[in-house]
Amino acid sequence: MTLLPGPVVLTSTAVTGLVVLLLLSVGGVHVARRRRERRNAARRAELTPLVYTLLDGTETVQSLADAPAVLDDVVLHLLPQLRGNDRQVLRDVLVARGVVDRAAADLSARAPWRRGRAAMLLGATGSTRHTHDLVTLLEDRSPDVRSAAARAIGKAGDVGAVPHLLASLTSARHLPSGIVGMALLDLGTPALPALRTALETGSARARALSAGLLGLHGDVPATPALTAALEDDASPAEVRRAAAAALGRIGAPQAGTALSRVAVLGGDPALRQAAAEALGRIGDPDCIPALVAGMAAADLRVRTTCADALAAITPEGRDRLRTLATSDGPAAGAAVAALDAVSPFRPLAVAR
Repeated sequence: MTLLPGPVVLTSTAVTGLVVLLLLSVGGVHVARRRRERRNAARRAELTPLVYTLLDGTETVQSLADAPAVLDDVVLHLLPQLRGNDRQVLRDVLVARGVVDRAAADLSARAPWRRGRAAMLLGATGSTRHTHDLVTLLEDRSPDVRSAAARAIGKAGDVGAVPHLLASLTSARHLPSGIVGMALLDLGTPALPALRTALETGSARARALSAGLLGLHGDVPATPALTAALEDDASPAEVRRAAAAALGRIGAPQAGTALSRVAVLGGDPALRQAAAEALGRIGDPDCIPALVAGMAAADLRVRTTCADALAAITPEGRDRLRTLATSDGPAAGAAVAALDAVSPFRPLAVAR
């Protein structure tokens, strides 16, 4: 009996010792990390003025060849904040210091995090020399790497990659529309011709996304193609809805007839809503009869959207709403709500 506590005490002491060593080890790692972070922050603070002297022309790219590696972090931090020649100077620094080449080599690394980091770095540098490699990564087995590659393509600015980005929407290892859409937005207006082409020839998801982006850009030249997509009964509903919304954002009055027809006769309530909302954005009084007809729809959402669109057309649309608000039909409730929304301190009562 007296021999049993010995091993127990020894085991307990050993475990306690291991825990203490583990805590000391973790503490040491944190201390070392904080010191390293403080040291790097101090170095960045010292090197930042050097980068600005480079931008001022006092220093040359070659003079920074032997600067410490933390300079690359300073340059990458400043790069997105600059435009024009200053941005190109910093890109030249990264090329001269081998940052771009090292990142390109890491695009084929075994570890996904290295591939993703390399893609993001190439995007930040605006390098289009490796667009082909980034396009290849759109089919990477890692979703994070695919997303990083898409973002990098957008930031690099190579519009030749637009078809590849749109194709990634429906590939076996597809990307979400949000990721592709942001990449295409980053490419800016130079991507518009390719988006117009995709609107007519792409997959359903590519056509819908292209329509939405054309609307966000307010691309007037795309109005005929968007109108055609809206009127095509064979087009998927998501494409027609996106086309209607885009026409509203563009504010194209020439599409009023097509939008009016869809708002009244479109079978899909969501499509009718999109068309009615677009008519409200355009604000053409000639479309009021179609919106009034839409307020007789069986679907409450359609009636509400048509009423809101009428409220946006002043003064003719609101005058028509006041008449509907005093009627006994199904449009009365939606008319009252729409008028209350624009005149919250003067609620209307429905006549009974």
